[in-house]
Amino acid sequence: MILVSGEALVDLIPDPVKMGGYDAVLGGSPFNVAIGLARLGGASAYVGRLSQDANGEALAAMLADNGVRLDFAERDPRPTPLAFVMRGTAATGSRYSFYLDSTAYDGDWPYPTPWPPAAKHLHIGSLTALDPRHGARSLAAFKDARHHGATTSFDPNVRPLVTPDREAARTLVEHEVAEASILKASEEDIEWLYPGRALDDVLADWAKRGPRFAVATLGGKGARVRHADGSFDVPPIRIEVADTVGAGDSFMSSLLFAMDRDGALGPAGATPGQAQLAKWLAFAAKASAITCTRRGSNPPTLAEVEAF
Repeated sequence: MILVSGEALVDLIPDPVKMGGYDAVLGGSPFNVAIGLARLGGASAYVGRLSQDANGEALAAMLADNGVRLDFAERDPRPTPLAFVMRGTAATGSRYSFYLDSTAYDGDWPYPTPWPPAAKHLHIGSLTALDPRHGARSLAAFKDARHHGATTSFDPNVRPLVTPDREAARTLVEHEVAEASILKASEEDIEWLYPGRALDDVLADWAKRGPRFAVATLGGKGARVRHADGSFDVPPIRIEVADTVGAGDSFMSSLLFAMDRDGALGPAGATPGQAQLAKWLAFAAKASAITCTRRGSNPPTLAEVEAF
């Protein structure tokens, strides 16, 4: 079982047909990762807070309908958090502003204690990893998972409007990087955390802190990987882009699925060689590309990736 922790919320996406109107879409980066894993056939469980309101019920139902376990989801009477999406380009991606205070998100995060024996891996990403109200608890959860032999993955998915203190966010990221077996970040994340610093230098520094490898996703330019023996590029897949929402989440979930399928997660997992990494990342790039051909975060099934 792979535990996926982080926010689940409602994305309010501008509708060009409705003058000043929005479409409400269920989302949140870790929510998307948990669903992406399950659609591929992975055993995923969501760790987080869900409201008892209608939106929270819809979030819980979507997780369950896709096969995600809810054993570690805590219900809260306060409303579901919201994210207002500002559409960007294929190069810049979308921007987000958040309504989090006094919502179901705003409470102690339900990381499981004691550590469940069936959980071989913990993934944490986005707001709960960096937000001051949950960051320290997320770091402790990483350490707990590692102590019990589980592997870990981290995707900072930086939201500057939520974590405007760059220095504090960078310090927390570096502590979490040291506890991560697998690290994935976008080029945009790295540019915000380390303005003016070369991406390759950041990846090299991160790889020395503890992860088995570090991946930077580069949008339409593919991805770059740093591992113990060097670095290499994952070439882009040329597609007609409909939407970039959820592309990074599909990349993350499919990377974890590919690794799990090859027995590379959990206590038995070993540091991979470049050939293994290239295979896993090619699979992740396909899944991400498929998501970009669709509106909204709509990750593919295993059959769709294999047929792509």
